[in-house]
Parts: sequence; C-alpha cells; structure tokens
Amino acid sequence: MKKIFFVNISLLLIIFLLFEVSLRIFTNITPQGVSKGIIDQSGNLTFNFPNINGKKVFGKKVFTDNKGFRVEKNHEIKNKSDLKEIYFVGGSTTFGNGVLQKNTFSGILKRDLGPINVFNSSVIGSNLDNNLLIVQKKIEKTNLMSIFINFSIDDLSGFEIIENNKNSNVKNDIQNNSLINKLKENIFLNYINKFFRSKSVTFVWLKGLFFKPEERYYKYALSQFNDEEKILYLDRTLAKYAKKNSILKDKIIFLIIPFSQQINNENCKKDDLAEKIVKNKFRKYKLKYIGFKKIFCGDLEKNKIFLKYDYSHLSIYGHEIVANTLKQKIY
Repeated sequence: MKKIFFVNISLLLIIFLLFEVSLRIFTNITPQGVSKGIIDQSGNLTFNFPNINGKKVFGKKVFTDNKGFRVEKNHEIKNKSDLKEIYFVGGSTTFGNGVLQKNTFSGILKRDLGPINVFNSSVIGSNLDNNLLIVQKKIEKTNLMSIFINFSIDDLSGFEIIENNKNSNVKNDIQNNSLINKLKENIFLNYINKFFRSKSVTFVWLKGLFFKPEERYYKYALSQFNDEEKILYLDRTLAKYAKKNSILKDKIIFLIIPFSQQINNENCKKDDLAEKIVKNKFRKYKLKYIGFKKIFCGDLEKNKIFLKYDYSHLSIYGHEIVANTLKQKIY
C-alpha cells in the first residue's frame, strides 16, 4: 500500500515538473516573485536600493548601479562627458519585470541609439509622486536630452492617495468580491500564494485561468477615475510636473503604455474613462505624451505584447515595439 502511494506521488511530481518545464519553454508565463531588497519598504521609496547584484524579479536576475538605476550585469556608461542623456522613469512596467535589462525598451535604446547615454531610473511600485521625486533628486541635468515618464492608469492608486482616501465610497470588483477578500486576508494562504507565484509558472497559469487577474486589476484601476478627490490629486500633481517641465525647457515626455485589457477587441474601438481624463489633463497642462494603445491594437500579434496572465508587464516583444516607436520619435 505504501509503495503504491509513493509511486503515485512520484508520478504526480514528474507530471507536474514536466508541465512546469513545458510552460517555461513554450509560453511567456513568468513566476511573479520579487526578491527581498529589491523594493524599498520604508515608505520613502524615491529609488530602488543601490548595488543590487543578481537578485530576482519575476524570475530574471536584476542589477542596479550606485544610484539604484537598473543596469545590465556588466554595464558600461559611455564616458564622454559631452554625450546627451535620456532617462526612463516609471514603475515595474518601465523597470522591466520579467525580462532582462538588455531586452527592456530602455536597454534596447541604450544599445541602438549610438552616442547617447540611456538610463533606466525606474522603481518597482513607483507612482506619480515618486516619479517626480526621481526627476528632482536622481537625474543629472547637465547633458539632459529627454526624460520619458510612463503614466499607468493605476498611478491613482499610489501610496499617499490610498492613505488619504480610506473612507472613499468608490466601489470596485475586488472590494465587492467577498471570497477574494477572505482569501487575501488569510495569512497562511497569503504565504502560500507568495511562495508559489515566485517559484512556479504552473501556479501563475492556474491562477490566471481561474481568477482572471488582468480583468480585476483593470476594473480596479479604472474605478479610481470616478473618485473626485483622486482627480483633484491628478490635477495638483500634473501642475507640479508642468512647473518642473518649464524649468527643464520642455524635456519631459509622458508615455501612456496601456494595460493588457485596454487593447482587447472591445476597448480598442474607444477610449475608456481613464484615457479620456488623462489625455485631457495632459493637454490642459501642455505636457507632451506618446500613446501606445493604437500601436498595440494595430499589431497583428498583440496577444504577444504582454506577459501571459499579466495586466501591465511587457514581454520582450512588447518592449521591442515600444523601443522601435521611440527610435522614430527621438531622431
């Protein structure tokens, strides 16, 4: 009896391992864990910890320089002091969760732009306030050519704004789903979730298949644009960017990289509430932006643009699209 039990367990483990290996080889599903020491948990984010050496984000090793900017393992700065410099600022999408730095759009541009220094000064978990702090505190202005800042529709769910709106009446699918709430509040299940999503793409696949995280996160982010206080926050923050942009002589350019749900067949036909509000605010404050929704929607293989079952993080293919678009804008 014991022998049969162990044989069956062994067979199940072998099947699981074969399935895990197959998913890793034949799909762009990635584990979704972030090593300790990658994200500053102090509450004063500003930039990632400096001199990170080989810790993992979504299964890929990451490295940072002494400023906390993401770099390749054996990175080199083009040393000529008169070279123009381009900075990319944003959260995990711009940081490049799930891909190596050389395959992010900032990494591709660093390789292809020739005599220009390109820096990935993004921070996992960053938001509008923190991005502005990065611009103010971490970016050299002497040879500055451009600062590209990614605006994500979940930027209104930032750290300070959440604290200021605990009593908000905004309703969303995540809050209303009592089962998901109960699961999230369970300490043991939370630990299991974090452990397996950082180790197993099979777990990520099953979770994506049954819980549809892309749709839930999109609806949650979209719901923030119905909150008048958060729209006022957006106004105040973009006014600060406009003031800084004036000082920098119009060198800030926003990137609007959509969520995966924003490029499904239905949403490709129209702008959603978030897109309408954000574009109006950028025009109001005379801030330049480059939108990628039409480019993504028009791509014949748009199902390859994002990591599988991921609402915002780009695949290598997605990063290539962004990089190729920006090459045309930069030159």
